[in-house]
Amino acid sequence: MARLKKKKDPEGRMPLVEHIRELRSRILWSLLGILIGTVVAWIFYDPIFTFMAQPLADLREQGRQAELNFETISAAFDLKLRITMFAGFILASPWWLYQTWAYLAPALHRKEKAYVLIFTFAGIVLFAIGVGMGLLIMPHAVQVLTSFAPSQSEMLMKANLYFSFYMRLVIVFGISMLVPLAMVGLNQLNILRATTMMKTWRWAVAVAFIFAAIANPLPDPWTMTFQALFLVALYFLAIGVCFLHDKRWDRKQARIEAELDAALATHEDDAS
Repeated sequence: MARLKKKKDPEGRMPLVEHIRELRSRILWSLLGILIGTVVAWIFYDPIFTFMAQPLADLREQGRQAELNFETISAAFDLKLRITMFAGFILASPWWLYQTWAYLAPALHRKEKAYVLIFTFAGIVLFAIGVGMGLLIMPHAVQVLTSFAPSQSEMLMKANLYFSFYMRLVIVFGISMLVPLAMVGLNQLNILRATTMMKTWRWAVAVAFIFAAIANPLPDPWTMTFQALFLVALYFLAIGVCFLHDKRWDRKQARIEAELDAALATHEDDAS
């Protein structure tokens, strides 16, 4: 007996079970990409480690004593695993960003599915900017924060704490750059309108400055202010893009309603 093929919904609608299966598939593909990135990072672990530990090497060149301390026998292996997973996550960012938007694609109309590539490219650029900002700030953070130690002191830093601080700083900066893109994505799915975002702009500005104050390890106000203003600019840019989408959507809905009213009027005339 021939198997009946399921008809694909032209609007991309799927039952809940299919959504769950699709989500599981996208997560597994994303994890596979991160795993491959981790293997690549494992091969190039030594230069990655050297790059991340460079701020401490700069301190030693200045005559300061700054050394990493591995407290247990397995600490070096655990650290290598964490650093390679961190680097693999960054290396695989184009892949898991694509998987994220591809999961949302069925909810878009056929003409809008081209946005998946646009959103993926924008996500890669924004995530790279955030990661780059974290990498640039980290050496300055080490210089500033260690300057509070007395000049005659020796700094023995726990390796896991130093690299945890490093990785958390970079990842937080990278993810924060994706928030405006997520806003635009929700707007494209007609879940969140630009007018709603605009009503909460004061809260958004406050959250941006609070986040910058917490995420930025430097005590000076200028770096924090620059980061906060950059996030605010992205927020309002996202609102502008959402306004354009809402205008197109409203015109489309008005046209559909007008056509429906005209059809109902014609039907009533024929019936009478």
